[in-house]
Amino acid sequence: MREAVIVGAVRTPIGKRGGALKDWRPDDLAAFALRALVDRAGIEPKLVEDVVLGCVTQVDEQGLNIGRLAPLIAGFPESVPGTSVNRMCASGLQAFNFASMEVMTGQADVVIAGGVESMSRVPLGSDAGVLSPKLLEKYEIVQQGISADLVADKYHVTREQMDEFSLWSHRKAIRAIDEGRFKREIEPVPVFDENGQKRLFDADEHPRRNTSLEKLASLPPAFKPDGRITAGNSSGINDGACGILVTNP
Repeated sequence: MREAVIVGAVRTPIGKRGGALKDWRPDDLAAFALRALVDRAGIEPKLVEDVVLGCVTQVDEQGLNIGRLAPLIAGFPESVPGTSVNRMCASGLQAFNFASMEVMTGQADVVIAGGVESMSRVPLGSDAGVLSPKLLEKYEIVQQGISADLVADKYHVTREQMDEFSLWSHRKAIRAIDEGRFKREIEPVPVFDENGQKRLFDADEHPRRNTSLEKLASLPPAFKPDGRITAGNSSGINDGACGILVTNP
C-alpha cells in the first residue's frame, strides 16, 4: 500500500459565535481556505483529484454539498469533484481519513481534505428531523449536553476536574497564540469591525484570557439543574474552515 503524506495545511482563525466571522458565508469561508491552501502549495487547482470536506450541519448555507460548491467558489475547475462528510464532531477528521485512503489505495495522487462550520449562521441542530419510532424503541435519545452529563456520571468525572481541564486548555491556547505557534497555519481573513473598518482577523477568538477557576465555578449548569456541564467547561460554539493537501511522495 502506498504512503500518504501531508504537504500543506491552512486554516482560518477560529471565530466565536457572533464574532469576527459572523458575516462570512460558510461556503465562501471554506473556499477562502481552499484557495489559500493551493496558493501556498504553489499547485494548479486542476491537479486536485478530489475534495472531501467535513461539515456537521449540512443545511441552508452549508447545504447542497458544500464540499462540491466551495471548490467552485474558490476558482477550481469544474473537473475537480467534491463531496461532503458528516461524522458529527469528527467530520473534518473523517474527511482527512477518506482523503488519505484515496491516496494510499492509488485512487488518486492529490486530494484535499478539510472542514467548515459556521455556528453563527447555521446553528447546531438546524438539520434535526423527527427520529424514527423504531429507533426510540431501542434507545433513549438525549441531546448532547445531557449525554455529556451522563458520561461524567458513568466515569466519575467531577465538576472541579472539568473546570480545571478547561482552564488548562484556555491557558495553553493563549500561550500558543502569544508565542506565535499558530501563525504558520493561519491565513488571516479580511473582516469588518464594529465600526465598519476593514481589518485582518488573524488570531483565534475563543480562548479567554481573563478566565479563572473562580469564574468557571460560578457558572450554573447548562443542561441539568444538578449537572456538571457548564458554558465554561463545554466545547465552544465557533466558526472556521481549514484545508489539508494530501499526496503520495
